[in-house]
Amino acid sequence: MKGSTADGFLVGASLDAADRRFLALFGDALARIPPGTFPVTTVSSVRLQSRGAKEGLAGLTHWIYNDGSLHKGRQTISFYSELLDHLSDPGYLGVIVHELAHAWLNEHLAPEESPRRESEADELARTWGFEGELQALESETEPV
Repeated sequence: MKGSTADGFLVGASLDAADRRFLALFGDALARIPPGTFPVTTVSSVRLQSRGAKEGLAGLTHWIYNDGSLHKGRQTISFYSELLDHLSDPGYLGVIVHELAHAWLNEHLAPEESPRRESEADELARTWGFEGELQALESETEPV
């Protein structure tokens, strides 16, 4: 399915995925982000692919700078079914919300304000109410 994530959190991002499980869990993640959370407007696309460039990678949020200056570019969020397909629904949802938190942090905090991006993405996802999903993800995977 190619379309748009026409919701209040990812403004204007295109969605490129056909997998029903991914679409259902992605929709669940977006619906559970607390109302009033500042939106992310720099994500141009969210896509589900079979595999990433690095073995064991489940998701990646990538910032592409337009002119080399901070926050003048677009983000792409990629998810990789090769690992996601082996996770429970809560673990899978943990990956999704972790990457959404990365996108939010990338847009709303400069890199020098956030030196610990991985742990801060998890901390943000916990404040959004995804503690159980992150625990499931941690119990089902090994850190990369």
